[in-house]
Amino acid sequence: MKRQAFIDPALCDGLATCPARLACTTRSFTREEDDEPWYIGSTCLGCGRCLLACDRRAIKLI
Repeated sequence: MKRQAFIDPALCDGLATCPARLACTTRSFTREEDDEPWYIGSTCLGCGRCLLACDRRAIKLI
């Protein structure tokens, strides 16, 4: 079963300089508008790099 990262929008601050987004090798982070929380698209490989880079602990692998 493939795992995927999930961002808790209540914990995500939505900063453009998000270290977790920058750590993502598949560029799976997206959002609808600036200053909105990020979410992770279907290109996520479930590698966990974003989870390790998130300083707000907003990401879980499911």
